[in-house]
Amino acid sequence: GGGSSGGGSSSGSTPSPNTGPAPTPVAPLTGGVNSASRFSIDLLQIPGLSVGQFSGANASITLDADLRLRSIGDCPATACLSRGTALVAESGADTHLSWGRWTGGNATVHLLGISASLALSGQQGMHYLVGVPTASMPTSGTFQYNLQGATRPTVSDGSMAPGNFQATALVQFSTGLQTRIGLKGTVEMPAFTVGFVAPMSSNTANSLSMTGSSRFAGVLDTTISASPGAAAGSVPAAAANCPAGGCSVLIQGGFYGPAAA
Repeated sequence: GGGSSGGGSSSGSTPSPNTGPAPTPVAPLTGGVNSASRFSIDLLQIPGLSVGQFSGANASITLDADLRLRSIGDCPATACLSRGTALVAESGADTHLSWGRWTGGNATVHLLGISASLALSGQQGMHYLVGVPTASMPTSGTFQYNLQGATRPTVSDGSMAPGNFQATALVQFSTGLQTRIGLKGTVEMPAFTVGFVAPMSSNTANSLSMTGSSRFAGVLDTTISASPGAAAGSVPAAAANCPAGGCSVLIQGGFYGPAAA
């Protein structure tokens, strides 16, 4: 078995009211090499490194002319992930954010001088989200976010077709780490659907909290239900892979572009 993964991007309506500082100009993404102050890569699908993760600072992100990710990390050899011959699916981009899924080809990872090639079927995916973090966050106001784009969730071993992702978010901005994030989403796979809700709460249990000036994270409880048209017994089979306390979902996200737009 294996977990499913996916990524999404949301855009919001204008905060109201908002009395925070004027937005600081932020350099947009460009085709070619972009400097990266922070990166993190989960190695869920590479044999021998399936539980690993590498992260770092002062790396680079290479985008093609359509702002789709070509490589990320401390390239070319220390800790670098490259698209190789893999195709890009469900890609999207604006001036400050890019997302997509590598699939149907061979990606390459270089880690401490060791290279490995990863063959991806059309039902697998390496999901990415890269962007320019918000430099000056709003300090008041409520922001309603709607889904702008998302990759199709995949199971790491490619044993089922990609699914669909939906989510909405509501944010109450404040100073420091006091911003509150509410999120409701579903990951619908062919056999079952996983749902999760994060209340806009100061309680860190089952909610999302700011972890940096523009970053947030949290671990949320989930519900599992049958997807439309799913075969009988699919939900118990999925639930059997969860620990006794039930499954959970790790959310890691951030605010990008001017004024957290």
